[in-house]
Amino acid sequence: MNGYPYIIPVILLSFLFGVAGCSDKEKAQKQEANATPSPSEPMTVHVSKETSTASRTKRFTIRDIDGRQTILEFTDHEARFQRIRQPLVMLVLFSDWCPPCRGMLPYLGKLQAANKDQLFVIGLLVHSELDPTRLRRLMRRYESNFFISRAPDNDALADYLAGLAKQGSDYPLPLTLIFKDGKYIMNIQGAVPYEMLQSLIDQLREIKKKEG
Repeated sequence: MNGYPYIIPVILLSFLFGVAGCSDKEKAQKQEANATPSPSEPMTVHVSKETSTASRTKRFTIRDIDGRQTILEFTDHEARFQRIRQPLVMLVLFSDWCPPCRGMLPYLGKLQAANKDQLFVIGLLVHSELDPTRLRRLMRRYESNFFISRAPDNDALADYLAGLAKQGSDYPLPLTLIFKDGKYIMNIQGAVPYEMLQSLIDQLREIKKKEG
């Protein structure tokens, strides 16, 4: 499958670990909003498939609450991430009202810290009305020490990424897309345990070594 043998074990593990994503805000609000959730239900993994559609470049500007800014450009299944040097980029669509999203936030900060030379994590806050003060509070509570964007471009970027992942407008949250050397390789629907994410990063690192 696209030359990535790690996909099969990840798919198999997905039936043992993970959590289903939030499909809409109303569904999420029925859950215990103040609880700290942990992954417990199935999630799904999808591998990208190349298409023959004409190339069109999409450009998005995102920034975090500290004013740090970067530009993301996409042409079909390839991407250019301005000011990001790591070969692996993980884009995570999430919202504050989604319990599985909140449960995954600490894992993402820990994952980036453990793989700082290989991985850059970008959190895209979508469908949310959090102001900077409340977002800082959320980040402290869930130890979210990675780049989280709340820029105006977020929803348009999220819609584009959901389309790239073949999820449509009612995409599940969290939704994670992984790019390797600027190429889109896979997406994961739902929250994922830290151990599974680290295993995936390790396998991608080994593949990169073999590719030279």
